[in-house]
Amino acid sequence: MKTEVQQYLDRVHESDYAMLSEVDRICRKYDIQYYLHGGTMLGAVRHEDFIPWDDDVDILFLREDYEKFLEVYEKEADPRFKLLRFEQYPQFFDFITKIADSELTYEETTFGAEDFYDHRYSHPTLDLFVFDKEADNHKWQLIRMKLLYALAMGHRPYVHYSKFSGAMKAVSFVLTTIGKLVPFKTIARKYMMLQTLGGVAKRAVQSGSEPADETTLFISNEQPDPRYWGLDFDAEHLIYGPDTAKIRDKEFPIPKHHDRWLKKTYGDYMSLPPEDKRVPMHVNVIKE
Repeated sequence: MKTEVQQYLDRVHESDYAMLSEVDRICRKYDIQYYLHGGTMLGAVRHEDFIPWDDDVDILFLREDYEKFLEVYEKEADPRFKLLRFEQYPQFFDFITKIADSELTYEETTFGAEDFYDHRYSHPTLDLFVFDKEADNHKWQLIRMKLLYALAMGHRPYVHYSKFSGAMKAVSFVLTTIGKLVPFKTIARKYMMLQTLGGVAKRAVQSGSEPADETTLFISNEQPDPRYWGLDFDAEHLIYGPDTAKIRDKEFPIPKHHDRWLKKTYGDYMSLPPEDKRVPMHVNVIKE
């Protein structure tokens, strides 16, 4: 018999699957290329389903396809699935546009700021990540993006300064304090300009062809997590067109070179993490 936690995560995964299927339907209709990303791609490859303890969906677009998706989504999507564009709100959660399933509300989230965000993030969400071209001086591009992220944190309900140590604690305090004085929409606008400093990443050439140009891509709206921040990918990760992997009874697109991709991100990705790490990231499921 399933535990209460497992039953609750089953409900979350039903929601995740419904959101992903709706996004897939729209992308197919409008010839928009996307890929499973992060834990969702890992789950499809390793489990042929969602990771059992994962609680959200991650997908990835080239900038050209991302912009096209935003243009058509709201006129096409089931109203149940709300589009949350980070730049349209005065508070900061992260720089990731999300889709939220309004039909399922979490009893408790791990970030504990439901009222501050008007319950926008108290639902299962699908995160839209974006591939952009690296600027010529990519290190300086990343430094400026990190600085804007720190300023934006001044528009969170609270900041966990305990996560920082030494000089970084003082620096983070100063930057978030300054950030409170700058409207978040101004910070978001500057961040979005930096994302495309190297130019707009367009659809890669399809199977059997040479790449349209030699370039390096980076995921420009990741959180500054050491595991992901600054990871870059050669254009060849995408030029051969998508492969697919199964989630439940349906195939979804993943990069052709997903093995190299997953090894770069997770190392030995087919091995399960320790049991104490097999926990949801966003929702507290503490009942048994």
